[in-house]
Amino acid sequence: MVRRVESPKRVILLLHGLGQRGKRIYRKLLAHLPSDALIIAPNGPFPIPRQKEGKTDFGHSWYFYDKHEGSYFISMDLSIHWLRDLLKIENPLRLPVTIIGFSQGGYMSPHVGMAIPETQLVIGLACEFRSNFIHQMPSFKLIAVHGELDEIVAPSAQKSEIDSLKMIGIEIDYHLIPNTGHEITTEMAKMVNSLLEAYGK
Repeated sequence: MVRRVESPKRVILLLHGLGQRGKRIYRKLLAHLPSDALIIAPNGPFPIPRQKEGKTDFGHSWYFYDKHEGSYFISMDLSIHWLRDLLKIENPLRLPVTIIGFSQGGYMSPHVGMAIPETQLVIGLACEFRSNFIHQMPSFKLIAVHGELDEIVAPSAQKSEIDSLKMIGIEIDYHLIPNTGHEITTEMAKMVNSLLEAYGK
């Protein structure tokens, strides 16, 4: 999904969760995103077939991680390089870039930000910023937004990773949304809007 505007002032890249599509995060956040932004919400490059009402539908993934083995079956490198090249095409004027990722897309978002020099802000929704994979100070602002009732990625796990990153000098703003699980609710979308107002200019 892409929303083009005349003379955009910035670019917002939306990264969906595992098994989802760009259309989902686009629809959840669009009403809360600035009107002066070019918005890009691509599908991850790896399709995931799923049966729905007797038909085959497809979600998408950015990478495949085996949590039991603790290793990648397909790493995020291909997706990162693809998104970097996509932004080179879609952002020839090198406008400021904000990356907003949900769940799997949020986990990957700081790494995508490091590959795109124009990145100024990264917002991770319902994800972990893993301290064992972030070893350098990012050049952009990093913010985590989490549901208090998230049953997929426990808020305590994200907070623990943030504390570990702070110990090596990487500051991350953390916002907890009450009565919210592992989903982009209206309250979470409103928080994104507030953060874009505060940091995304």
